[in-house]
Amino acid sequence: MKKLVLRFLIVFLIIPHVHSQYGSIELNTGGFSFIPLFTSNKPHFVLRAGTNDTKRFSLNLINLIMMDRFHPANYSLITRYKLVDKKFKLKIGIQLPGYRLFENEDYKARHVEELRASLSINPKTDLLFLYLHAEGKNFEMINNFYSLYLKKTFKKLITNSQFYILFTSLEPNSPYGIAQKISYQLKEKISLNFFINKSLTSDIFNKTFGIQFHF
Repeated sequence: MKKLVLRFLIVFLIIPHVHSQYGSIELNTGGFSFIPLFTSNKPHFVLRAGTNDTKRFSLNLINLIMMDRFHPANYSLITRYKLVDKKFKLKIGIQLPGYRLFENEDYKARHVEELRASLSINPKTDLLFLYLHAEGKNFEMINNFYSLYLKKTFKKLITNSQFYILFTSLEPNSPYGIAQKISYQLKEKISLNFFINKSLTSDIFNKTFGIQFHF
């Protein structure tokens, strides 16, 4: 376990110095996930870093570590290629690799492909679409996740309103719901994040709050 943590920290420290445009560490009351239903309700460190998004190719790292005993929880190293870069943007991506490991769970490796699209409606409004296809590498799982976002920018405040649906082999029915993320730029390199997720097919209702330090 300690070797995994050390390996991911090394990658996280190296990426920001290789033509990187962003890097941050967030202290969060819950572990954020692309799929809101998989959002943890335990405190996490969220590490993010990535290369220049203005290029055709980009490399993006997201690593979640539980604050309790520094336990790795979720790791994604994603390479993306920009197919269309105009008012309408289109990207494809592959995770190299991905894993999920919560307390009392076995190591679960996954292969994930993604498709991202965005349309700028006006300088303050964007419509975004995300599709994820995931297959378990060492366990049986097939996930197809679809999400539609409406992003609004108000000076220091950014809101993301999301509707999602998940088709998964892990559950007999397809869960769907709504989520809202609000980010406020407190200072030049500090932002506050608030994320809520409400499943419309179960009683899941997650609320997380985080402070994010950018460098």
